[in-house]
Order: sequence, then C-alpha cells, then structure tokens
Amino acid sequence: MVVVSIDQSELEFIELFRIALSEETMDRRRAAINNVKHDIIAQRLDLLSFGGRTEWMSAPENAELVAWIAKTAYQRHEAILEFAQTSRAFEDKMERKLNIAEHIGFSVFLSIREDKFEGLHTVGGILEQVREQAKRDSVSGARDIDTLREIWKMYRGVVHLGMAHSYSEDYPMQDLDMLHLAEEFRKSLSENCPKGTSRPYVDPDEQISFVYKSRISGPRFQNRGLSFEID
Repeated sequence: MVVVSIDQSELEFIELFRIALSEETMDRRRAAINNVKHDIIAQRLDLLSFGGRTEWMSAPENAELVAWIAKTAYQRHEAILEFAQTSRAFEDKMERKLNIAEHIGFSVFLSIREDKFEGLHTVGGILEQVREQAKRDSVSGARDIDTLREIWKMYRGVVHLGMAHSYSEDYPMQDLDMLHLAEEFRKSLSENCPKGTSRPYVDPDEQISFVYKSRISGPRFQNRGLSFEID
C-alpha cells in the first residue's frame, strides 16, 4: 500500500489529488501526486509575492527557503506542466471513468454496510446492478459489463478519496474529517470480502492511503501572519 501524507495547506486542494488519481497506473498516479504537491507549493509562493511583495526574500530567517526555491525552480516548473496534461486528460475523458468507479465503490460499501456482501462479477452482482442503473439513467460508458470490469480493476484502489469527496459535497464537513472518512472507506473495501470468498473487495497492496501530517520538516517561511513549511 502506498501512503501519501497531506499537510494542512494541502487539505484545501483535495480535488487536485483526486485528479491525480485519475491516471491509469499506480506509478503515474504517484508521479501526478508529486506534481500536485509542487503545484500547491507554487501557488503558495505566488501568494508570498502578491502585490509585488518581495522583501521577505532578503530576510535572514528566510535564507534557507530562498535557496530552496532557486534549487527546485526547474523541477517545480516541469511538475506544473505535467500536471496540466493530467488535468486536461481528466476533463476530456478520465473524470467520467473515475466517477463510474467511485459509484461502484459506493455500491460495494452499501452492500457491506447492509450485510449483503455481494460479489461484483456474479450473476445479479454489483456490476450488473450498476449496468442496469446506467441503462435506466442513460449514463454513457457504464452500460457494458466488460467496460465496468475494466474501470473497476483500474481504479478500485483509489476510489475511496473521491467517495469521501462526494459525500462531503452532499453533507458538508471539515477537510480533515473528509480525509478521515476516505480512510474509513478504504479500510471497509480492503477488510471485507464478498460472501463465500476469502479475498477482499480491494487488495490493500493496490490502495493509496491518504493520511494527515500535522507537522513537516523543511525550509520555513513566516512573515506578516503568513507562514508555511516545505516538506
């Protein structure tokens, strides 16, 4: 299982992490998550210079941060460009697939909560139920069972973050609570099995776990009430 730490400032950009998860492989998702973190740092650095304020750059207490900014500028630039490509792909076609996978994830979670523990691939199972609902609601991309199998296989290890995000939109909550909810969804999917089997709905090795990190180490900036650290 991959564990990703989210600090307080990154909690405000959870939707960007969901976009990163729309990549099709675990390696590409990990790279996209790293790109998101660079993108967020760039936005925070822009905030420091808002209105042309650059006096903080000459302050001795910010010397380590200024050196770090110069050292990582190219890496940050490349990361922003790469994430822009991920965002375009998300808007063009990947968001729909991720939405479908998250809907399947909700269906699995409800089956667990209702003590049904239905299978996904069985006759009358969860994927067939999702397909029939998609037909009734005229949802494109979810009316073919083989397509649903492919989408679930691709995204089953990351659907929990989007599930929590959707829930928080329907029932507003603090970002930190949403992160906790995502972890509860993740555990539910990986700690329960369809009835009559011993394999969980989602293998924990396929999952990305998002955990809150209250303190990080690295160059720190503080001035005029605005502060942050760089991991």
